[in-house]
Amino acid sequence: MNEMTTRSNPRSPGQSAFLTREVAIPSTLTGHSRSVKYLLLILIALVLTSCTSSTDPPMTIIAPDQAGSTHLAPAAVDPIDGESIPPPLTEATPAIIIEPSFPAPTATSIPPSVGVPLEELSILSPGPGSMVNSPIQVKGYGGPSLNNRVQVRLIVEDGRLLSEGYSFLYSFPGRPGLFYIKMPFESQLVAERAWLEVRSFEDYFGMLRHLMTVEVTILSTGSGRIYPAIHGAEKLTIFQPREENVIAGGSVLIQGAGWVDQDVPLRIEIINRAGDVLGSGQVELDAPAVGQLGTFSVEITYQTSQQQWARIGVYELHDEVPGLVHYTSVGVWLGP
Repeated sequence: MNEMTTRSNPRSPGQSAFLTREVAIPSTLTGHSRSVKYLLLILIALVLTSCTSSTDPPMTIIAPDQAGSTHLAPAAVDPIDGESIPPPLTEATPAIIIEPSFPAPTATSIPPSVGVPLEELSILSPGPGSMVNSPIQVKGYGGPSLNNRVQVRLIVEDGRLLSEGYSFLYSFPGRPGLFYIKMPFESQLVAERAWLEVRSFEDYFGMLRHLMTVEVTILSTGSGRIYPAIHGAEKLTIFQPREENVIAGGSVLIQGAGWVDQDVPLRIEIINRAGDVLGSGQVELDAPAVGQLGTFSVEITYQTSQQQWARIGVYELHDEVPGLVHYTSVGVWLGP
């Protein structure tokens, strides 16, 4: 029994422990390999999850001709008219640049052919083209004038005088200044063409010195519209002779500059203090076109038997209605 037991169990206790260790080692390695496999599977799952949950937008390929284009919202449609309504303007809306099809002119400095002074009389309000109601609030500047006051009149196109008055100059005697006046009027028409006229007079004998007009439309009803004006250049000016020159010989050379509103010649008159016309004539203005600055020169003969005071007046007449558009003058001593 003991031998059979010994044969059937030939290994010693040391060998049994060694075999037990040999059997235990593979089982431990097998457990470790499974843990590594599980760890790899978990890592792969995490990587796949992170790749799937990425929020990066997909890559978009833009054609070369569309790379710089701006995409706007489609135009809405008006439910009433059925017309397309453009989208509102935003910072993304491209700017529209409109360029002329021809090069813009450059400013060229051209010296004037003649120099003209400031207008001796000027109506600053209402300006040309204004539509006015009664009473007209007139504001102007000018002078000097006799007794330091000017005359203002309102004349319609058929020559009727609708209103007249005098206004003092806000200045020292013999000096130009501002003037203000209200001009009431009555008209039977809804609208009528008219002219505001202001006159100044000389200090010696009260003769007409200067006159200027502004065309307006007078209204009997409705709202007016007032346009301002500026104190600009003299419309007609006389360069020769000068104020208080002594002239003799029966003729006088008159030279000046200005512009006209109509294609009509300028009229010239030499008048003494009694109102007698000592000489007269007319001259065409040498200008590029109507309304542009030009010059004039003419010699006028006169008759007088003694030395006396007279005024040489140059003026423009209306071509359609009676009356003066502009009048300027110089006072001279005339001799035989």
